[in-house]
Amino acid sequence: MRRAEEGRRPAMPAMVAMVVALPIVLLPPAARLVAGPRAGDPGTGAGTPATGPAEPQAGGARSPVAAPGAPGSGPVTSGPVETGAAEGAAVRAAPAEDGRAAADRAGGAAGPAMERIDVLTYNVCAAGNRDGTCVDTLKPARRKVWAKTVAGLIKRRGIEMASFTEMCYAQVSLLRRELPGYRFVWYGIDRPGGRRGPDRCRRLWGGLAGRAVPPDGKSFGMALAIRGRTIGPPLRRRLRADLPPDRPDARIHPRGLLCARGVLGRRRAVGCVTHISATESPRQVAELVAEYAAGDPVILTGDFNRKPGDRELSCLYGMGLGEGEYTEVDAAPDGVPRRGGAPTTRGGRKIDYIFATEDDFLPDGAEVISVKPELSDHRPLTGTLGCRR
Repeated sequence: MRRAEEGRRPAMPAMVAMVVALPIVLLPPAARLVAGPRAGDPGTGAGTPATGPAEPQAGGARSPVAAPGAPGSGPVTSGPVETGAAEGAAVRAAPAEDGRAAADRAGGAAGPAMERIDVLTYNVCAAGNRDGTCVDTLKPARRKVWAKTVAGLIKRRGIEMASFTEMCYAQVSLLRRELPGYRFVWYGIDRPGGRRGPDRCRRLWGGLAGRAVPPDGKSFGMALAIRGRTIGPPLRRRLRADLPPDRPDARIHPRGLLCARGVLGRRRAVGCVTHISATESPRQVAELVAEYAAGDPVILTGDFNRKPGDRELSCLYGMGLGEGEYTEVDAAPDGVPRRGGAPTTRGGRKIDYIFATEDDFLPDGAEVISVKPELSDHRPLTGTLGCRR
């Protein structure tokens, strides 16, 4: 009976399959958005930003970030070693990969899906100095590898903007050959060797660069290298000595400011480089930059010859660290704003900076790179900035 009753049960209704169409979103290849883990993700290094949208660039992964140094220094370290290939030593770097691939895996303090811009500043001590701290770095063997070593560092790290101080114009000519995708902006402020002595830039670098004639007739100064296009005329300004010298007999060096407007990443921004001494105030620099920028985002770099705690830098530091409008790439390595950073000179001082207007950028890591063989008494400072908008 039970089996008969079971046999008379009505059949179960057939299940109706529902097909849900899922939208597919295609990101344009030019979008330089990054997401995921950044420094600390095994195998990623610190993350290389994507190359510019318009032109393919030789790219690669960043060198691995070294372990933190002294207590309180945060993750800003002396960094990996960049080596001149002509000396026969290999570059200690992660396996090369396309810059976009590295950027797609990046992430960090600036947050996911945020465009990032990588910046470098380097005092190259190209013509020597009275202290003699660049005698070894200007030996012929090191001058021969200078351009390839510096260009290699810029390409491996996907640098959008590089700035140089204490530079000879012949070095600009050398870098142009190595970095054809970059626009160079030059400002000559002096002739090393004085009016009567031989031009040290020509003596040291002329044989490598051929007849590289500076457009302003001055062979020593500063330069910007911007990947992509520049917009309008640059600002070249000789700074006045608006502060008293340390000693009455101190020599007042010619100092200057160079700015150019261009496209950094996907945004219009102003890039600047300066080199000041005790006799030129950071406030003077800030006022000139603000006037030229006219509200555009600003990245201000260079050798300020002041340590982070110097009260004269308070006119630049924002983030609750001063009354200024700028963040600095290594001012918040652990998420807590502070005035500090790894030393950028052989003597153990941090006097080179990458500032950026805090309304437009977030600091997302910095490294001071040890270059082997040593090419200057300063070390290159690199930093990543996340774009707020």
